[in-house]
Amino acid sequence: MRPTVVSMGKHFGNLGKMYGEHRFALAPNEQKAYKGFFDQAFVKTFKTYVWDQWYYYIPQTIGAYLLYDWAKKTNVAANRKNPADFANDQ
Repeated sequence: MRPTVVSMGKHFGNLGKMYGEHRFALAPNEQKAYKGFFDQAFVKTFKTYVWDQWYYYIPQTIGAYLLYDWAKKTNVAANRKNPADFANDQ
């Protein structure tokens, strides 16, 4: 489009006419910025880190739980009073 005398007096958005082109858009304040974020993020994170890579953390988790359980039982047994020591008390 060549700048002519008629188009020079118009605003920038009204310099020329386009025929046959249609543009559809939503205003930024009408869009849903977080649409599907929470459910898709949860599913993707679960699939990536829990479902596909379980072999990285399941053995360590089981080992840590067994060590914790053994330590708790040993602590209770070590701190338990022996009833035979108090058999002659009145």
